[in-house]
Amino acid sequence: MTEHKPPQAMTLFDLIARTWALKTEVRGLAFNASGSALSALLADGRLAFVSVKDAESPDSRVRVEADTGRANIRPRTKPLPPPVITEVPVARLEVRPGRLGDQGLAFAHAETGVLWRATARGQVLAMNAAPRLAPTALAALPRAGLLAAGFGSRLSLLAEAGGAEIACLELPHAVARIAVSADETRLACWGDGQVSLVGVKEPALGSTIACAGDLLELTWSPCGRWLLGGCRDKALLLVDVAAGTADRIVDFPAPVHNVAVSPAADAMVASGAFRVVGWRLPDLPFGTHDGTPIETGKPGLTLVDRIAVHPSRDLCAVGYGTGLVMLCRIGHGDEMLVREGTGDAVTALAWSDDGAHLAIGGTDGGLSIATFPNNMFK
Repeated sequence: MTEHKPPQAMTLFDLIARTWALKTEVRGLAFNASGSALSALLADGRLAFVSVKDAESPDSRVRVEADTGRANIRPRTKPLPPPVITEVPVARLEVRPGRLGDQGLAFAHAETGVLWRATARGQVLAMNAAPRLAPTALAALPRAGLLAAGFGSRLSLLAEAGGAEIACLELPHAVARIAVSADETRLACWGDGQVSLVGVKEPALGSTIACAGDLLELTWSPCGRWLLGGCRDKALLLVDVAAGTADRIVDFPAPVHNVAVSPAADAMVASGAFRVVGWRLPDLPFGTHDGTPIETGKPGLTLVDRIAVHPSRDLCAVGYGTGLVMLCRIGHGDEMLVREGTGDAVTALAWSDDGAHLAIGGTDGGLSIATFPNNMFK
């Protein structure tokens, strides 16, 4: 189901975004590697898929007024294609789906518990060559053509095509989160209050570092020195990989659902406070060292629930508990309104790899793709 407004009531978001009412809370969003499709993990375990290609893209609807030279975006004239939604719950919510090849998505099947895949068109199929075990974590290594999977304390490297196991390694703890280094040479596997570092080329356990907290997200810094984690217990985890030590920044007002690194801004940013929290890389706060903090956007009275950094620009999309979505320049006070508050919290944000599309999901089941015109950021 799509939503419509009269032209005189339209905002910029109405003109650049496509919105579908899925009626079930969106828990996660992922563009496939080719950028052709967006998948949404719903709170009941169903998966929804929409095509990224837009027959009436904002650029195609731009018109320039002859007398003023001002550019306007005309409203859509055609209905949106409906999303493809699985008829029954298929995915286990506690295991975040991972990219699979150019088009697909790997996920833990809700009924059988084992590894399945979904196509860009919404077909769900068993990966019969994969181990007949229940995955606990997934992460893609696209350049290597591999999928890293945790099966309890067992870490496996699987072939994208079919899921056959290439290598496996037993770790001293369960694997609940996997982060892949920027060069795809190392994996960080977290679980049971520990993070283990594993080489990819010849899988072997490098080191295991104690780190407290209930991790929601884990990511590497581009230089490979730091691991950064957002915690359910209102804290930010920092791991100095070279030193083999960990530290936590505690007392956030809310769980830190997202922590991300922006190579363009040379900074890390996180959600969970009343503004975007961040520091310059590589000078992060650790131990008694304060690091170099940065201010992004403007502070307010509403918590930042979700963030997503642009893949190539120093920009960060910011989602609030009111449904408001802003676009901020990292390390600056500059802000641009993307979507006004809807009254329903933002639960997921994701950029396409080319940075042209921002996906937004909410507690009300709203799913949107905002497509930014080519000249918007020039």
